Amino acid sequence: MKQSIHENDVNAQAAWWQAKLSSDLLTAEQQQEFEDWLAQSDAHVQAWQEVNSFWQQLDTLNEADMRFLEDFPASSEGEGVVEKNAFQPIHAQIKKSAFITQFQPIFKPLLGMAASLLLMFSLFHSLMPAYFSDYQTAPGNLRTLALSDGSQIIMNSDTALSANYTNNLRQITLYQGEAYFDVAADSARPFDVKTRAGSVRALGTEFDIKNRNEQVAVTVFEHAVRVSLNKGDIVESLATGQQIVFTESSLSKPREVSLSAVKSWLKQRLVFQDKPLSDVVEELNHYRAGTIIILDSKIKTLSVTGIFDTGDTNIALNTIEQSLPVSLHKVTEKLVFISAQ
Repeated sequence: MKQSIHENDVNAQAAWWQAKLSSDLLTAEQQQEFEDWLAQSDAHVQAWQEVNSFWQQLDTLNEADMRFLEDFPASSEGEGVVEKNAFQPIHAQIKKSAFITQFQPIFKPLLGMAASLLLMFSLFHSLMPAYFSDYQTAPGNLRTLALSDGSQIIMNSDTALSANYTNNLRQITLYQGEAYFDVAADSARPFDVKTRAGSVRALGTEFDIKNRNEQVAVTVFEHAVRVSLNKGDIVESLATGQQIVFTESSLSKPREVSLSAVKSWLKQRLVFQDKPLSDVVEELNHYRAGTIIILDSKIKTLSVTGIFDTGDTNIALNTIEQSLPVSLHKVTEKLVFISAQ
C-alpha cells in the first residue's frame, strides 16, 4: 500500500483508505489491497470501524456543529495533513457536540488527513493530463482555439488536449474533458481526435466529444464522423443528431439526442432530466475548484431535473438542497459534503 502516512498509525491508515475509497480513482487492484490490509489484524478492523462510524456521524451534525470545521486546528505532524494554521483553534463550541466528545481521540487526525487526501487525489487527478497537453482549461472556464487550418475548437471546463499537425494529418489528443470541434475541410489531411478508448475521424464539420471517467461520448452536429475503438470495433458513420458512448470494453448503439441539451455548456448551462444526484454532482465537480462529496449512498440515486449555471455552482448546490431531502455541509469553498437530512 503506497501512502504518505506513518505505517504504524492504524488510524491514519484507515483514514487514508476512507479517503481513497470515497474517491473516483479507486482501481480493482487498490480495492484488493484495501481488503488485504483489513484482513491483516484486528487493529485494522477496529480502526476501520471507527473511521466509518466517524463519517456516518457526520450526518447527525447540524449547521452550527459544522461551522466549527472551518476553524478546526489541524496537526502539522507527518505528511498528508492539512497545512499548519489553515484552521484556527476553537473552544467551547467543540464541547457542545457529543459527536466531538465521542470521537475526540481520532477526530483531529481523521478529519485533517481524510479531507486533505480527498483534495489531494482530486487535484492530482485533474493535473495529470496537464503535463502532457498543449492546452488546458481550469474549472469553470471555457477556451476557444483557432487552428492554423481554419478549424476551431471550443474547450469546456476542466479540459486538456494537444494538437499535432503535419503534412499528412491533423491529430488532436483529448486527454480529458469536453470539446466542440468545427473542422475545416482538407481532403489531403484527415482530422482525427484521439481519446483514451478510441479515435474519432471527421467526415464533415461539427461534433462534440466528452471524455470523462473512462467513458467517451461522441455527438454529431453536422454531417458525420467515423469512430474506431481501441478494441477493434468501428462505427463507419455516425450521423447528425446521433450519439454513441464507448469505453475500453463497451460500445453503445447510436441514439438520437437533443443537440441543444448536449451543447448547453457552450452557453454555460447544464441541463439535467431525471439524472441521479451522483451523476449531477460528478458533473458539477468539473466546474468548481474543489470537490463535492456525497456521504450517503442512499441519496445518490435521488432524481434531479433542472438547468444550472456553470458560472456559479453554489447556486446549483443550494437549489439541490432546497428541492431534495439532503443537507449541505460546506467545510470550505473547496470541500462540500452532501448528506441525507
